[in-house]
Amino acid sequence: MKKFVAGVALLLGALAFVAAGATTAVVAFDAPSQLPVLSAGESIPGISQWNRAEIPAPQSVKARDGAPLNYRLYSGHKDRAIVLVHGSSGTGYTMHKLAQALQAAGGTVYTISLRGHGGSGTVNGDTSYKGQLDDDLVDFVKAAGLADPQIHRTLAGFSSGGGFVLRTASGPNQAMFDNYLAISPYIAQDSPTTRPGAGGWASAAVPRIVALSILDGLGLPWFQHLPVVRFATDAQPSANRTPVYSYRLAAGMQLPRDWRQALASIREPTLIVVGSKDELFNAEAFAPTVVPLNGKIAVEIVPEQTHLGMIGDPAAIAAIATAWRKLAGG
Repeated sequence: MKKFVAGVALLLGALAFVAAGATTAVVAFDAPSQLPVLSAGESIPGISQWNRAEIPAPQSVKARDGAPLNYRLYSGHKDRAIVLVHGSSGTGYTMHKLAQALQAAGGTVYTISLRGHGGSGTVNGDTSYKGQLDDDLVDFVKAAGLADPQIHRTLAGFSSGGGFVLRTASGPNQAMFDNYLAISPYIAQDSPTTRPGAGGWASAAVPRIVALSILDGLGLPWFQHLPVVRFATDAQPSANRTPVYSYRLAAGMQLPRDWRQALASIREPTLIVVGSKDELFNAEAFAPTVVPLNGKIAVEIVPEQTHLGMIGDPAAIAAIATAWRKLAGG
């Protein structure tokens, strides 16, 4: 009997060693592949005609670790604040036209650059731990003076930033904002709303993600600085672009794995707005996917609009500004 028990223990030890070796190999050698440049995710309509003189100068507040969190301020009514989050690989700068429209509709708009983007944080494409973006948002609201209960607060975001909006709306910080506006949001890889590979915009190192998720589930946040997502751009890492995301940055922008349960837990009014001709996501799938999960979530589809058209086309940004006024109670 003792020999049998010893044999089983030896076998289990060997299997554990093999599994650990396989996991290590996957983590070490798997990486997101380079993709051809995708204009549907790269070129904001009309950006070459923007009047740069109209774009507010960048400002900064400090996060709890002392790192800078950069933003631009579009002043409007002091009691109506909108924190506006950019999409994947971008910065707050890319939200300029939408910010102007929301400002004209009466909001004071803060176009933030999330840590790892636009000079926020310390490393392009990375955070220090998985939930750091959540903590940064808390720090930003406090440092920018938006914690005053007299201020009506909306968190709005586009694409991956829209996913971060939904993450916040369903997470422990959900009471920090009065309502949420997710524009063409990324929900999850296995959501019916997402086209394969996000329509060719994102390359994910799935085996590495799975391996790192397993380690994370075991309480071992190892190797989370490694890249797991690469976007279809030839831009290099800079203050203007973030072409590659680490595991902990990507995870920190997204809904949790059980995204259905997360969406069902949203308590504040939440609106999803998406263009009917979105190339990265299936516009017609949003309502049947999310509305049955939670009566607090509504979906609006803007006719004839593409993915990036939602932050560049005048008709799209006007529709979003109108939607925000309704969401915020006029």
